Amino acid sequence: MKKIKRILAIQLAAVVFICTTGFTANAATTANVFKGYNVTVFDKIAPAVDMRGRVNDRSVMVFVSADDKEVGVMSRGDYLAVMDKRKIVIQVPAGGTLHAPPNGYSNWHNWFADEFNKQRGLTAGSRAEAVASSNTDTIEEYRQELIRLVNLEREKAGLPAYIVNNMCMEYSQIRAQELPTYFSHTRPDGTNAGYEIIAGSSSPAGLCIGG
Repeated sequence: MKKIKRILAIQLAAVVFICTTGFTANAATTANVFKGYNVTVFDKIAPAVDMRGRVNDRSVMVFVSADDKEVGVMSRGDYLAVMDKRKIVIQVPAGGTLHAPPNGYSNWHNWFADEFNKQRGLTAGSRAEAVASSNTDTIEEYRQELIRLVNLEREKAGLPAYIVNNMCMEYSQIRAQELPTYFSHTRPDGTNAGYEIIAGSSSPAGLCIGG
């Protein structure tokens, strides 16, 4: 469902505006990829399903649960440092390189959430299980709620509401289905996708306040 929600986010071309004490890992978990970096745990039990910038504070990144609550936090500087250390460099067909997350992940936020869960001693599939069990909304309900929230913010800013264009949605769906396999502004065939904003969240509200 995370994949589906990411697809919906791209369909709408939503702009998503993209934590610190010592961390003690459970001895039974795998190696702590956050060793040497500051991470604060707010909740030792609830699985993290996503990671995003904190609202009104771009200096930190937060781990969030399926009900959109912060379960942990790390500085944005450490977040970027971990990415740089763990990145997998992939050659792009059209030239240049792509810095992808390790272990075959299609996006960094899922990787960070899973690693954060592992360090707290949670099961490897806890993120996916939490997303699945909390998903009571249909795709259309998710889409409509996101449109409503975006237009609400536009109304506050004195801007006209967005109107859904079915043709744009159709082409955006094609583009969205490419991303889980190749999360980049370069398409799988090597061509450039042009101007686009790609992001996702576990909830419509998450897309509007910081992905």
